[in-house]
Amino acid sequence: MKGEAVEKSGEVDLNTARAAGLFHDYLRPRQAEMVRLLGELVRIESHASQPDGVDRVGDLVSTRLTKAGFRVERARGANVPIEDAWLAELMLPGTAYDSVADARVARKRGSGYGRALLLADLDTSYARGCSTRFPYRVDETRAYGPGVADMKGGLVVLMFALEALEQSGLVSPAATTVVLSPDEQAGSLASRSLIESAAHDADWCLCVECARDGGNLMGSRAHIGVARLDVYGREAHAGTARASGINAIEALARKIGEIGALTDPTAGVYLTVGEVHGGRRRSVVPGHAFCTIDIRTPHAGEWKSVSRALQWIADGPDASGARAELRIRNHRPGIPWTASTDVLIQLVKDAGTALDLDFGVIPSLAAGSSSFAGAGGVPTLDGMGPAGGDLMTDREYVEIATLPERAALLALSMHLLATRQVTFPALG
Repeated sequence: MKGEAVEKSGEVDLNTARAAGLFHDYLRPRQAEMVRLLGELVRIESHASQPDGVDRVGDLVSTRLTKAGFRVERARGANVPIEDAWLAELMLPGTAYDSVADARVARKRGSGYGRALLLADLDTSYARGCSTRFPYRVDETRAYGPGVADMKGGLVVLMFALEALEQSGLVSPAATTVVLSPDEQAGSLASRSLIESAAHDADWCLCVECARDGGNLMGSRAHIGVARLDVYGREAHAGTARASGINAIEALARKIGEIGALTDPTAGVYLTVGEVHGGRRRSVVPGHAFCTIDIRTPHAGEWKSVSRALQWIADGPDASGARAELRIRNHRPGIPWTASTDVLIQLVKDAGTALDLDFGVIPSLAAGSSSFAGAGGVPTLDGMGPAGGDLMTDREYVEIATLPERAALLALSMHLLATRQVTFPALG
């Protein structure tokens, strides 16, 4: 059932057990090497506004994938349309969006069943200077640092899983495409088109974002977007002409209270005002103020309802005479939990059983690169990366022991998908 812990399945056939043993034997002795590579990645600052850093991460990953038999190319996604310039500025403040680094697309032929799509990201949420403020460190069980879990740990899992498949001598996996995004934390405005194009030719998709809540996979993703609400008043001197002014900040504050009231945890609806800006100097009644809003809903229908409610708040009259303008965009469609999701979960459960790994599968209020595959109808599971926590804070960590474990899980899942003729239910 959706959101419940995944129970271990029954007997493991001999071929699956043999493959599990091969992957364990390859990956377990390489845990220290995985930690060293993780440290190398984390020490490279790679916010989307730092294309040189993103390129360095991309080059490192590309080199490893090439050794695993992949042909890797740079790729540019679609340009941000002029009408979405406000969205690009909101997602990547102070940086021209067309300056983001290239994506990397890696492909490898295969003779197994189906066509695989693997997704990972080269950028992190941490801005310039993060490595000084929050340096990489390792203790007995955990590694800490900016993006160590989200998702440089996932990159390590991806690289070693594909190397394990290459070295195993098992049946060739399915034809595989890997898309490495340079701008996931900045809304994927450029890489979205590349992922959607790759998903069009895929039969299933796995994403190596970090596992959640101690190891859980994600069977669905929320419908996510952003908004910017601008309020316009009238500037006036704060002393001699204060009565003629209209305070845009005060009017915005009143509307922010109404926005907060739209949050409904029972319905899976969350609105968060994340930034507030207004005014230009202390002694002037502010004539302009704005806020940004993070919006998360469980599905497209609820998104439409929230959009209408926000527009009503924006259009509603303010006693001061201030006026408001709302701009809103759903930049990440949700991933529904379908019968095909259950089929994919069962196969990964089988791999977990063979590897003696226990985990759950949950719905997620977050979103990522996998949104663009899952929303297009491709059976998708996310959270195949290592277990970690405290994401986007100066406490972010990854559980070291889960690096080889999750690499083995990814490798074995890919092996089973390539050797079993899995049938996914038709949509609708």
